Amino acid sequence: PDQGAFNTCWAFASLKALETTVKDGIELSADHMTLQNHFGLGQDAGGDYSMASAYLLAWQGPVAEVDDPYGDGDSPEAAEPAYHVQELQILGAKDLEAIKQAVWETGGVQSACYMPQTTGAEREQYYQEDTCAFYYNGSQEPNHDVVIVGWDDHYSKENFVQQPERDGAFLCMNTWGVEFGENGYFYISYEDSRIGETCVVYTRIEPTENYTCIYQTDLCGWTGQIGYGTPEAWFANVYEAEDGIEVKAAGFYATAPGTAYKVRIKALGADDAIELSGAEPVAEGCLEEAGYYTIPFDGRFAVEPGERFAVIVEINSPETTEPVAMEYQSGHRVSKVDIDDGEGYISFDGINWERTETEYGCNVCLKVYADVK
Repeated sequence: PDQGAFNTCWAFASLKALETTVKDGIELSADHMTLQNHFGLGQDAGGDYSMASAYLLAWQGPVAEVDDPYGDGDSPEAAEPAYHVQELQILGAKDLEAIKQAVWETGGVQSACYMPQTTGAEREQYYQEDTCAFYYNGSQEPNHDVVIVGWDDHYSKENFVQQPERDGAFLCMNTWGVEFGENGYFYISYEDSRIGETCVVYTRIEPTENYTCIYQTDLCGWTGQIGYGTPEAWFANVYEAEDGIEVKAAGFYATAPGTAYKVRIKALGADDAIELSGAEPVAEGCLEEAGYYTIPFDGRFAVEPGERFAVIVEINSPETTEPVAMEYQSGHRVSKVDIDDGEGYISFDGINWERTETEYGCNVCLKVYADVK
């Protein structure tokens, strides 16, 4: 891909990672991801994997490129997603073996890195054009996203302008067109300062017929965390069914590797009093990597039109003190977060609950998937 003059590498990287995972030949639209997300930013504003994830997990996309071509200045709001993204994993920082395993078993891995954006002396310090080899050993913050699609443990350190201590490099797809590198591909040393620090792999992509509807309030996704100073916490969202539905699954973030969870569901009365104890358990397990997961329920939970219901998650995320992912208004990228559309709760014991919108100014990141009866 070629991002051209726009700061859209983050969108191309996420979508190319998706394409290498699905492998059905459908090219996906970076135009739609950058113009029809919930952040309301232009294509010059830049972005990152969290913005791409929010767009994908909200089922706003991905949209086929033929339905929204890149760079034409027009992006239809009504374009239909080509798939539903139901799971992504955030790999541990600099875990080279996990990256290789993800490429081998799943597909391309989206990773941030630092790369000088213009040709000239600065880029030439780190990029050897003849061998398509890049190695940065400084402290600049990441400013670019690429897709890791392969590796070579024996790629010679002598191929780089400045030699790292050992051989080995990732093969990456860039977003600067086929004129860069070898038809758009290049190598980054394992010892590069930034490659592999933040890595995302899209591990569960399904047809759009998987669920009829999604209930959600976190259209900007995971922008912050909350908790009570320990790895354990409870969180819940209350929804009102628009139709008669069968609730089949819930989706939420594991904010740390090794997150254990229990999911419960409960029908609620029509009055304002919220009683979340005594909910029916429907799923439990442990999530090896941080990321977003869709958890199918053991059985289906029927809800009538207009009936309120709560999905409740008990979570334990090791070595964290704020284990619950929240959607906050913080910074210009998430200035459009709407906390008036949700009814979320958090608790330290599953008995005493606080309303997140009024007490903390945030939405709970907890989606529900259902089929209309």
